[in-house]
Amino acid sequence: MLRSFRQVFKSNRTPMAAVMIVVLLGLVAYLAPSGRVDTPDTVVARVYGREVLLRDMSEHMQELYQRFGKQGNPEALKPFIQSQALRDLMNQKLMEELADRHGVVVTDEEVGARLRAFLRQYPVLLDPQGNLKSTAELKQIFQETGFNPALQERNLRNELLRTKLIQQAALQVPVDEPWLAVEHRLRNEKVGFQQATLAVDAAVVADPGDAALEAIYKAGSQRFLQPPRRVIQFVTVDRAALGKAAETDEAALKAAFEARKSDYIEFKARHILFKAEGDAQMQEATAKAQLLRERLVKGQDFGKAAEELSEDPSAKGNGGDLGWFNAARMVKPFSDAAAALKPGEISQPVRTQYGVHLIKLEGRREKRFDDVKAQLAQEVSDGRFNTRAQERLEQIRKRANGGDLAAAAKSLGSQAQLSQPFANEPGAQSEGLPELPQLAGEAFRLKVGEVSKPQRIGDRHLIFRVQEELPEAVPPFKEVRAKVLAAYRLEEARKQTLAKAQQALQSGGLQAVGPISDQAAAPLNGLRDLVAHPSIRKALLETPVGQTTPLLWTQDGKLWVARITSREPAPALTFESRRGLIQEVQTTEAQKLLSAELQALDQQGRQRPGFSSFWGHFSGIYVNASAVQVPVEE
Repeated sequence: MLRSFRQVFKSNRTPMAAVMIVVLLGLVAYLAPSGRVDTPDTVVARVYGREVLLRDMSEHMQELYQRFGKQGNPEALKPFIQSQALRDLMNQKLMEELADRHGVVVTDEEVGARLRAFLRQYPVLLDPQGNLKSTAELKQIFQETGFNPALQERNLRNELLRTKLIQQAALQVPVDEPWLAVEHRLRNEKVGFQQATLAVDAAVVADPGDAALEAIYKAGSQRFLQPPRRVIQFVTVDRAALGKAAETDEAALKAAFEARKSDYIEFKARHILFKAEGDAQMQEATAKAQLLRERLVKGQDFGKAAEELSEDPSAKGNGGDLGWFNAARMVKPFSDAAAALKPGEISQPVRTQYGVHLIKLEGRREKRFDDVKAQLAQEVSDGRFNTRAQERLEQIRKRANGGDLAAAAKSLGSQAQLSQPFANEPGAQSEGLPELPQLAGEAFRLKVGEVSKPQRIGDRHLIFRVQEELPEAVPPFKEVRAKVLAAYRLEEARKQTLAKAQQALQSGGLQAVGPISDQAAAPLNGLRDLVAHPSIRKALLETPVGQTTPLLWTQDGKLWVARITSREPAPALTFESRRGLIQEVQTTEAQKLLSAELQALDQQGRQRPGFSSFWGHFSGIYVNASAVQVPVEE
């Protein structure tokens, strides 16, 4: 076959060469990073060949904004939302890759059945016979309520995929009799005990001096092995650096006030609601509202009518009074209708997603410029500060052109600084860079020599360049003296605490160790913090009533001891309860196995981030750092 192919190629050299050139150009276009402006189809990440697009990330960010709520400043919340959205979507792609490797498939029929079951939970989507309404009716309701069926379908598919992976893994978990017996006891045997804890105070241990610490350092240098660390060069811009550039003047504040004048108009109104769903009900509700309006215009009391007829539960007891509100608090058709009324007027029937309303405007008030001047000054000043700071950092970034930031920063009146070496771990710190915990992850995602985008963290804006990476190593003693001292103090303090507790138990019993707390008889499985520790779990299960457990260390570093006061054995397992317990144990372990597999797959993929290589498109994890700043619709 190979010989035949060669003959064909030789006899058709020109056409085949043209084909190969087209293929190669296509591969180059596909593999090479694009210089175009980001679009909804821009790839923000690629996980084992599965693409996360800008549109996917933007949609998920909107979902997260709704879930967490736009509390405070959305811009301050944006870095967290963006990071969470990217993490969620990449994790989902990892799960899809894992499902492929395990041969797990979710069919469209399964997803469709789940989606229909989900929609049937809502009466508004059902016809009088209890079936889902027509596609046209459902589409209209979805548009009015903002419900996204495609998003719900995706979530249900993801849920099904995870469930199937867990079910498959559960079948591979062998639960033997000793394991089953322990799990049964943890869930059903009731144990009562008294417990005492003793905290460790390492601060009371004196510094033994360099000689002693160096001996500890040399004897166990691998204890102080540090992972790869990075140094970043960073430039910050705060308000002081900009001087008067962020200040506001009276003219700017008045212009901002005029531009947002509608935001400062408030209305006081009452309303009557006739609930309706679909065209037929809307028409019926509109007719009822029109008839009622005629009576109200002739003098019928609006408040009493609201008490008697409104289908808004909040109208009962207050005559449909909505209090003072601005346009942003209401749906647009309602606020537009209220804004068009004069005090005392009653609107024509107003259709919204909730039904049909009659609105009586009782008052209108408008905040004056002086009332909001301080708030406007802060907002305008913040806006100017953000704009000017971003502009300066972007200029520095362009002037540096991927190189050292120092000269570019100096030319624009700023200063570049170097961080102390730090690892990619929670709580990373560097003097003069309090923002480091929020930057460390990105600093390790970028390549050495790459420059970040300008970003705001806290009260200032910054950019940074990855200066260098230090390999995994044991630093010189002077660099880790503080860690050696901390390790020595903790070890000595634990020895002293253990000796003190042993002596206390011998001389005065449990109460001599520390304050005693009583734990009423209950299944141990409810005491998750304790039974998560294997030695404590074993002690609580095996120590006889009336006796004291061994002294043990808790996960938070305290010394713990208990005296068993009562024990009520678990009832015997039946066939059904035994089967249910096995399934529960298998599912729990399967979830752990799935998490471990996903983590391993993630770590393996991040070792091959080669977006520019053919291999990297299908067997690695790539994050497009230049495109992760996703615009969020407000």
